[in-house]
Amino acid sequence: MSVMDTTTTDFTVRDLNRQLSKVLAACDRVGLIRIRSRKGTTYQLRPEPPPTPATQAAYPDFAARRRALNMPMMTKEQSEQLDKLIAGE
Repeated sequence: MSVMDTTTTDFTVRDLNRQLSKVLAACDRVGLIRIRSRKGTTYQLRPEPPPTPATQAAYPDFAARRRALNMPMMTKEQSEQLDKLIAGE
C-alpha cells in the first residue's frame, strides 16, 4: 500500500522503486522521510547539505608555484622517468 500524498513523509520501498523522483522531491521539500519495507523495517532518508566553499578542498595551484620559483616545465622524457620512479621500475 503506497502512501504518496504531499503531507506525509512515510513511503514504501515500492514507492522508492517506482516513483523515485517523487520520493526524492519530497525528501528535498521536507528534509527527512521514512521508507518502510514489507518486513516493517523503516529507514530514514535525508538530503546531504550542498558543499560550501569552506568545506570544499582547496587545492594549491602547482603551476603558479612552479612559475614563482622560475622552474621550467618538465619534458615528456622527464615525466616518463618520474612515472617509472614512482612505479618502482
